[in-house]
Amino acid sequence: MRIEVDCGRLKRNTEAVVNLCASQGIEVVGVTKACCGNPEVARAILAGGACMLAESRLSNVRRLLEAGIQAEIMLLRLPALSEVDEVVRLTQVSLNSQVETVRALSQAASAQGVNHRVILMVETGDRREGVMPERALETARGMAHLPNIELIGMGANTTCIGGVLPTRENTQALVDVAEAVEHSLGIRFKTISAGNSASLALLLRHEMPGGATQLRIGGAIMIGEVDSTGEWPHVLPHQDAFTVMAEVIELETKPSLPEGRLAPNAFGDSPRWTDLGLRRRAILALGRQDLQIESLVPKRPGVVILGASSDHLVLDVTEASPPVCLGEELEFRPLYGAVATGMASAAATQLIRTE
Repeated sequence: MRIEVDCGRLKRNTEAVVNLCASQGIEVVGVTKACCGNPEVARAILAGGACMLAESRLSNVRRLLEAGIQAEIMLLRLPALSEVDEVVRLTQVSLNSQVETVRALSQAASAQGVNHRVILMVETGDRREGVMPERALETARGMAHLPNIELIGMGANTTCIGGVLPTRENTQALVDVAEAVEHSLGIRFKTISAGNSASLALLLRHEMPGGATQLRIGGAIMIGEVDSTGEWPHVLPHQDAFTVMAEVIELETKPSLPEGRLAPNAFGDSPRWTDLGLRRRAILALGRQDLQIESLVPKRPGVVILGASSDHLVLDVTEASPPVCLGEELEFRPLYGAVATGMASAAATQLIRTE
């Protein structure tokens, strides 16, 4: 399996996102986690105008720094207590929801003689990270005056676990909570980190609340799509910055129905099969150990993905145009899940094209 990445297209996608956000006074944090901190991807995003980078794993942060990337870095995943020393040493800002963790960050920052910036995450419906809104004030109070900690603002996340889309209402709820905390504590937040790529839809609809100052953008830059609704198919210039390629290792005509007693397959799935008679099938050297198969879109007309095991991707190529040949490589457009898993795969050969 090979993944080709066009960094020129990533740069132009970043420029488009930055321009959209700048029109409403919002800064863009470029998220590189789907590419595991690939330095060339990071350089393209920074060249496109992102104000800083964001990562979820410290191993990826180290990769960026070892490559000489000169940019501030935000840690997206809530810091673990076991890694606070590295968080403070490697990043300048982190997203947090636990007072105990920020106290540990404070101790680490004090020991290292540095300051660390913190954004308090608030739950707005998606049920991933963040304190419930009614606990925001007490949590912020516990973080606000710790040594070597600067509580710079509040943030929220949607779409990622519950699939809850950002709306004017749930984003305004974040802004309202932040303003209430500011008033109660007598402080002024620099940052309201209002969401991720899906929140770009609010900008396109002119529904983004005025208090928002920042978005954390990765998926839109990588795959050129705002969200999973399909409502904004061509807002960004490139949906093909990534290409997945794999070789055909078998090409045979077979019955379309399995034969014999059926049970869940090796991955616990029970696929439903339709009797279409004899069909031309291709097997590719690509499987579930390599990336998320469900997030692949065949580029060749007439190619249909039937399923995959650990190391084999099975296709119906009966209607493929042009016909599929043994030994050739077929191309796929990866959606976000395939990018994130494929770029992390040890089996993937990566070809990074730069301008």
